[in-house]
Amino acid sequence: MRRVLSASCMCLSLLCANAARAGDYVDTRLNFTVTDENLLVKPGQTNPSVPGVRIGQPNSLGILFFDNYDTRYTGYENLTHLVIYKAIGTGRVTAEAAYVLRLLQFTDVNLSSIDDGSYIRLAFWFDKNHAVGGGKTNLALTAFPLNADRMRLGYSYRISWGGSPIFFKFNPDLPVGAAPFVTNTNPAPGAKLQLSGERYYAYFGFKTSQLLNRNPDINEQVAVYGLLGGLGVDAIVNHLRIEANGGYFDRGTNPLFFGTSVGPMGMTFTDYPVSSFGATIQVAAFDGLSPTQSADFALYRNDPLISASRYFARPNYGPGFHWLASGEFTYAGTTLQDVDRPASTKIQNAFAGDINLRAQIGRLRIKADFETRSLQYILINQPSLVPYQDFPKASDAQPELFGSIGADYFIERIGLTLGVTAGLEQPATFTPPKNTILMGPLMGNTGGTLSTSSRIVVRNEGDFSILPPADAVTGKQVSAVPIGAVKAEIREDFLEWFAAILQVYYQNDGNQTHLVKSPDGTSIRTFNQANQIGFNLTLQARY
Repeated sequence: MRRVLSASCMCLSLLCANAARAGDYVDTRLNFTVTDENLLVKPGQTNPSVPGVRIGQPNSLGILFFDNYDTRYTGYENLTHLVIYKAIGTGRVTAEAAYVLRLLQFTDVNLSSIDDGSYIRLAFWFDKNHAVGGGKTNLALTAFPLNADRMRLGYSYRISWGGSPIFFKFNPDLPVGAAPFVTNTNPAPGAKLQLSGERYYAYFGFKTSQLLNRNPDINEQVAVYGLLGGLGVDAIVNHLRIEANGGYFDRGTNPLFFGTSVGPMGMTFTDYPVSSFGATIQVAAFDGLSPTQSADFALYRNDPLISASRYFARPNYGPGFHWLASGEFTYAGTTLQDVDRPASTKIQNAFAGDINLRAQIGRLRIKADFETRSLQYILINQPSLVPYQDFPKASDAQPELFGSIGADYFIERIGLTLGVTAGLEQPATFTPPKNTILMGPLMGNTGGTLSTSSRIVVRNEGDFSILPPADAVTGKQVSAVPIGAVKAEIREDFLEWFAAILQVYYQNDGNQTHLVKSPDGTSIRTFNQANQIGFNLTLQARY
């Protein structure tokens, strides 16, 4: 009888408890995609392999270099966010908080769940009538208890830096980590204090995490930190904005100095710190099209007064000509082991920059993006190609350069958008010094180690192509070639939150390689099919 009574009480308590409502889930994205990354190849002829026509998310070969420039997502994910939000305030002080849990499904049994920027925000308003037409000047403290990745440096998401990966965190957007050196499972929380007015803002922030100090004298988790600051001003209201930010990150100690250290009992070991630092400046001129922030920087709010369209704002097509031109440049440096003088360190310099152009004439939109990233910048989170070690002095590192231009036209009567984008990229490359072999504990998507004397094409962290060592005809070292691509898109939006999307694309990439067996049984590298024709047919719901 007691067991029955206890069970009844438990069921009653569950029924009375506050459950998460369907409305607590925001930024939900469902994509039913029929895809084939390359109709010209069979499985096993590329790296990664192309399975054929199927239902599912396209692999990296189906994401072109100019896609998704200002977001972390590919656009084909199935995900949602549980946002438990509360706000309260007076005329002078407002407080809000949100518990944000992201659920991203790679397959029906592979689920990634992470904190996606839970926060507590307190704001003091200098004008108590700010909500009814008064002044908007305020001082706000935003605290991220678990994950401060949304507090980054830079402006375009593609070339932003200083997020959680700066502390060697896994990339939660991939089914597995990009490389085995990513080992930090500790959180990376942070906070920032920002003063904002109608024409300006300025902030200071900090982050912390913990990393293992491999110094044999310590061999324990040690606190690391990052300091960030930034400011911006509308120099000419509605026409010119100037912004800058920068930071310094303590990234623990360099383990390479301990792995090769030997000495008598009682020997003490010296810490060689790893740190990254840098700054970004952006200038934006505009008329009618204001600069926007990537949604992946913004705070989540689950406010019943704000519709789901807040997260998926569709273009606002108005009469006349409107335009935006912005450019940013970033310098960053990281202290690493000097491979030419292994008992010392040096600063590895890195840079990135872009120019973004946008124009709108009625229902016609035109865009252009031009970007460059030095190889050192692409690999800043590792850091470097061989982690913690600078490039050899006689090596050759070439930056990434790309440009793309696109346009789309909206036919309002039937909700149809027709668009096309074309681009050209010269990928970043690394060439070891002549007659030497690059050695290092690094694995990527190459089908083997990166111990090689060949030229390496580097697209992103963990995304490498090792070129054959020499041309079969000329005997000269193989060089990287430019990549060209074009994509056409037809999109039909209906019933506010739904869309049917057809994308067809062509790419010519003569740098992709994979391993094959030679007649003598050894593995050799050969080029993939350079030409690529693929498609994505997607039924999408976003709410």
